[in-house]
Amino acid sequence: MNDKRNTGYRPLRLTLKGFRGIRSGLGRDELDLDLEAMMGDAQLVAIAGANGRGKTTVMDNLHPYLTMPSRAGANGLGAFSFYDHVFLPQSEKELVWRHDGRSFRTHLVFRVNGKKKTEAYLFERIGEGWQPARLCDGTVSDGKVETYEHLVAQILGAPDTFFASVFSAQGKRPLSAFANGEIKSLLGDLLGLEHVRAQGARAGEVVKDLRAGLVMLRREAVEAQARVQKIDEGTALLGDVAANAAAAGATRAAAGTVLERAQQASAHAVAQQQASA
Repeated sequence: MNDKRNTGYRPLRLTLKGFRGIRSGLGRDELDLDLEAMMGDAQLVAIAGANGRGKTTVMDNLHPYLTMPSRAGANGLGAFSFYDHVFLPQSEKELVWRHDGRSFRTHLVFRVNGKKKTEAYLFERIGEGWQPARLCDGTVSDGKVETYEHLVAQILGAPDTFFASVFSAQGKRPLSAFANGEIKSLLGDLLGLEHVRAQGARAGEVVKDLRAGLVMLRREAVEAQARVQKIDEGTALLGDVAANAAAAGATRAAAGTVLERAQQASAHAVAQQQASA
């Protein structure tokens, strides 16, 4: 847990109150560990003790996330509940930790008074005092679980990434059990490729829009082709009408000539009849 550059994650002090693992292992309702004083300049720190003395409970709480990773099981962090591991009407966890040269204090309260209620606070050391942690986007610690999880994730990264790269829990889920999307997200977090993931997400949206536009264009092309076919059929019909009209005109002209000749012959016959009379 030693970090010479003082930039990585480092737990400094842990206080647990009302945790079953501590009660069953040490017979105590509360445990306070000054980790910074214990570590000193040591390069490696080991927590030793017989089975069932509470070592796993301590290790599982040396981070600020709302889980005890070795107790979460194969179903992932979302299947965990602190209420399975506390017993007092009001149990608490307080952890002082440092990351990237900044000091933080986590304070979690688990209440069981007929109704379970969790309060989660995150404070940052400013000068000589503690103030509610604040992000650049304006998010301020207000005791709500959702706000707390957002703050911690913005400071330390996603839980899966943290437990796969920084904090190795007992019985943790191996990388071979991660889905492809989880591995991509993990690598993106480790390599600082948030902008690449954001660009990829935007590219995916663009592809989706282009596909929808392509489907619409194909539909419009089919409709346009149908209209062109109707126009061609109408044009062909008009051509037939024009040809028929021309033929009818020629027939009419020929009939007019025949009629004129017949009229002339009739007039000549009438004139001959009158002359004979």
